[in-house]
Amino acid sequence: MEHIEGEFKGVKDLKIFYQAWIPEKPKAVVQVVHGFAEHSGRYMNVVNQITPLKYAIYADDHRGHGKSDGKRNYVDNLDQYIEDEKVLFDLIKSKHPELPIFMLGHSMGSMIALLFTNKYEPVLKGLILSGTGTGAGEGTSKTLKLIVRGLAKLAPKKYINPGLKAEKLSHDSEVVQAYENDPLVNSDKITIRLGFELMKFFAKFDPITHSLKLPLLIQCGGEDSLVKGSEDALRNAFNMEDKTILIYDGLYHEVYNEIIEEREKVLNDLSNWLDKHI
Repeated sequence: MEHIEGEFKGVKDLKIFYQAWIPEKPKAVVQVVHGFAEHSGRYMNVVNQITPLKYAIYADDHRGHGKSDGKRNYVDNLDQYIEDEKVLFDLIKSKHPELPIFMLGHSMGSMIALLFTNKYEPVLKGLILSGTGTGAGEGTSKTLKLIVRGLAKLAPKKYINPGLKAEKLSHDSEVVQAYENDPLVNSDKITIRLGFELMKFFAKFDPITHSLKLPLLIQCGGEDSLVKGSEDALRNAFNMEDKTILIYDGLYHEVYNEIIEEREKVLNDLSNWLDKHI
């Protein structure tokens, strides 16, 4: 397997870091869209699961995240994330013109992936969402919601603490500790503008999801407190014929980073779904 790192120019010529894991003779590509405050390097469990099965993985660090340029955890609007992902998609297509491309979005990345798919659906073979929901969960404070709505225009670049608790990401203490000690993770601050943009997304969730037709896999933890949305709510939000919605009892927000005996099932479900949709 070849591991490469590179950069591309995103919206407004901002430098965006990306990396890829490419097996010999890949049969498809998965474009990973990471979540809030993290980075592309946190998806090694997915990499180690599906690259031996001949899936290449490409992932960038969002603007203001990881090794990419930009003010930490700030964006003018979610469209900038979408168009950055389109630049990466076009880069992937230039390198692998004959291969189908799936998109996998986690948490905030699931929002970006949904918006991307709503705009560019025909280019994708299928969509995978983890840590997704129909609204912000109990782990998102009511105070935060009030602040971002009130100050979005007055102080868009001001930081506030989102109150994200790392222990609610995974039952695996090593994952939690690594997250807390990762210098590329900035989970203790969010700009008011980004918080406002995420709240706006949930207000238009149903119009976005109802129109999609491509194959869909959703993988969520049954004890995820960061987003809300029952299996029935998620099933009703999507109208496509080919949809698989898997809610894993007892798991937290990062189902790919749960304790090993649990994540093995999640990752096997992912690879089996991919193999059925080539």
